[in-house]
Amino acid sequence: MGHYKVKVIFINPVDGTSTKLIRALKKAHQAGIKIIVVDSQLENSSNYVDCTIRSNNYQAGVLCAKELMSKQKSANILILQQPTAISVVDRIKGFENTIKNNKNFHIVDKINTTGQSENSYPKVQKYLKQGKNFDTIMSLNDKTAVGALAAINANNKSSKIAIYSIDGSENIKKMLSTQNANVKATVAQSPLQIGKVAIKVAYKLINHQKVKKEIILPVKLITSKNIKNFNITGWQ
Repeated sequence: MGHYKVKVIFINPVDGTSTKLIRALKKAHQAGIKIIVVDSQLENSSNYVDCTIRSNNYQAGVLCAKELMSKQKSANILILQQPTAISVVDRIKGFENTIKNNKNFHIVDKINTTGQSENSYPKVQKYLKQGKNFDTIMSLNDKTAVGALAAINANNKSSKIAIYSIDGSENIKKMLSTQNANVKATVAQSPLQIGKVAIKVAYKLINHQKVKKEIILPVKLITSKNIKNFNITGWQ
């Protein structure tokens, strides 16, 4: 089996501040390898990342907040977040900045998760058993939302807690299509579009063509009202 010289690295960083990861990517970039970041971001990346391709994460948070305020007169909100992921930080920031001037919408607490349902389930379940008062969840992504929903159902709180999320994954879209009592909305990003753009950028970089340092793709709100316009069995 022959050896192939790496020309491009695609990376989706879970921890955008990891010093080990950043150090490795800087070495690769110095060796002439093109670095393309997809879906999330890396800290202070201008001198070692050739292009970052991501969804408009801040706007995703804004859309969730606007939908929440249009559907409820007030809310006590539990936020499920992941502080190490810059994309998630942007999502939550967009949400918080949109509701901050509305005195009827309160953030009661924030729980740090890993963005996975198996992590959010026990954390939300523990929080519910403590008897904390909240009626709305803003989740960093759909996987986390699924874990939170399982915890809500396990604690027989299903009719009282509304869930807003981000991703547009198959699981949440199916729940919206069947008008699940808890799941109110998700903001869809398009992994398919991110992938297509990433490949085009890679070929341009290999051929020494100029590309933008950052490409931000639009996001769309999905609710039970417009779910019929989306592919329920896969990503957009």
